[in-house]
Amino acid sequence: MKQDGNLLSGRTILGLCLVVIGLLTLGYGGVEFGFGLSLGFQSFLIGGLLCILVGLLVMPSVAVAVKLVVLALTTISILLYIHSMPDLAFLLQLISDVAVIGFAAFWAVLLLRK
Repeated sequence: MKQDGNLLSGRTILGLCLVVIGLLTLGYGGVEFGFGLSLGFQSFLIGGLLCILVGLLVMPSVAVAVKLVVLALTTISILLYIHSMPDLAFLLQLISDVAVIGFAAFWAVLLLRK
């Protein structure tokens, strides 16, 4: 245990719970739809990655590089999901891309300032 007592703080426990929920969501989506590029699995993939990302962002002891890697994986997964939708117009896909990339850039800048 750390000397300052932050190893099992409330934020760390919440973050670990969110990471486990995200991993279980990924596993359930893989069992239900198969680990592929179907829209059903991709929705579980994005939900699981978002839970994992929020869990890692909450935990103070996780390295910034790990948080940035998960942020990049989540962003790429969301962009792949957006462009996999068959009925979404191309202009709406581009608008969604701008919002997702802007949100990811915002969090990346916040993480890199620490």
